[in-house]
Amino acid sequence: MVYALIRGYSMPVFAALSGRGGVSSQIHLATLMGIKVLEDGGNAFDAAITVSSILSVLLPNTGGIGGDGFLLALNGNGEIIAYNGSGRSPREFPVEEYLAENPVRGPLTVTVPGLVDLWGWMNENYGSIDLGLLLRKARSLAMNGFYVQEPLAQAVTSNMESLSEYDGWNRVFGGLKMGSFIRFPKLAKVLGSISRRGIDAFYRSSLTEVIVEELRGQGVPITYEDFAEHKGEEVTPIRCNYKDYELYELPPNTQGISTLQLLKAVEASGISRLPLNSHERITRFFNLAVKVYEDRDRYVADPEYYQTPIKHLLSTEYLIERLRGDLSDGGMLNRNDTTFFVTADDKGNLVGFIQSIFYNFGSGIVAYEIPFQSRGAGFAGDPSLPNRPERGKRPLHTLSILLARHKNNDYMIGCAGGDLRPQIHAEVFINIADYGMSLSRAVDAPRYILTSWSKGSKEAIVEGDIGGEDMPGWITRIGQQSPRTGIVHAALRRSDGVYMFVADPRGGGSAAPLL
Repeated sequence: MVYALIRGYSMPVFAALSGRGGVSSQIHLATLMGIKVLEDGGNAFDAAITVSSILSVLLPNTGGIGGDGFLLALNGNGEIIAYNGSGRSPREFPVEEYLAENPVRGPLTVTVPGLVDLWGWMNENYGSIDLGLLLRKARSLAMNGFYVQEPLAQAVTSNMESLSEYDGWNRVFGGLKMGSFIRFPKLAKVLGSISRRGIDAFYRSSLTEVIVEELRGQGVPITYEDFAEHKGEEVTPIRCNYKDYELYELPPNTQGISTLQLLKAVEASGISRLPLNSHERITRFFNLAVKVYEDRDRYVADPEYYQTPIKHLLSTEYLIERLRGDLSDGGMLNRNDTTFFVTADDKGNLVGFIQSIFYNFGSGIVAYEIPFQSRGAGFAGDPSLPNRPERGKRPLHTLSILLARHKNNDYMIGCAGGDLRPQIHAEVFINIADYGMSLSRAVDAPRYILTSWSKGSKEAIVEGDIGGEDMPGWITRIGQQSPRTGIVHAALRRSDGVYMFVADPRGGGSAAPLL
């Protein structure tokens, strides 16, 4: 049991334990419906599709069929499975216009959505239940309606000013408050078509033509062919060792390498020999993070256009030399929005699944009641960098998932966190590997997050009283746990076959065991 300070109250946070499987996600109903799929004989991949689809309806600000998704999983044979479900920029993408504007929202940030393709690939290769049955609850929610939960209501309120210029967003989401009753009949129609016809209903059909027409009417330079030709890909995770742990992350175009690089930098620097919450360790961790983010922005890009030197970037020799270098002119990190969840079953499958439309409500463009992602904002504004904007290219992607394997114990860790994800993944893992915490305590522990830097200064936030009273002025203490430091969901499959599932108290979700 771990005690978390939430809104001034000390509340117990329990890990959910089971020998048969379970689910941890950001929304209670999604967790419960995932459990129902498992109870009805489905496997962890089936449950993941159901959870993903329900989150797409109830948390449309964080992810959905207008966005991307990634998978990192272990099957019952201990094999690692990974899938990159990110989409490309349109074939008519106006590169020069993009470079002149460097937009963070709007029509030029829309890329082809990849989540539905991921559903289809999972269902075809690892599913045991018809896709239509797995999407049934999400379709029912969209058609029959639901009461708006607090996370969605907060997202509407906090983004009202920046999104009010988008008519489609205003019509669908603009007036929502907590407890508002809402239906998404057009979204339900799309989910129904996918249920009957498979993913071609979304990417290659008359319904695709309608969606594309709505997008183009709002200035998005996307075509039917962009949808029809989309396909994600199964990928090989990148790996490294940390002490006697084997670590795996998603490869570029994701920032998964940044998590591994940060952890290897921590190991090379020796800062984990310092007290966990000491001022010196935390400030040195921030210095390491700066160098890692600089490398991310310099080297991570779509592998079809550039081969990131992964082995070199993860080498101890390079990291030791890199840590001696000067800082760049500066950078700013965004939390953005995402949702991650984990499912597991009694067949030995352990699934980590992450989906996003990047910024809250993505691009601000809503077509056919679907918010479309702003992943195009991930391109570099500097045309000399490998991640420069180009047609038909996947931008640098913040989504990633950490798998850690140790003495037949398997940890699956993921979070909502945007640019902050490498720090959050690293901190949770360090709590386990270096400071001996249980999974629930590692997720619950106070966090410390670098948010920006320049040659002369940095800015960061820390939770609680970690670091003591002598922390430098550029560090802001935010007191209690906050979604600003990420929302983690995680699972551990112990060597004895027992699963532990944890939901971060910062996000208000739930973890449930299959009993």
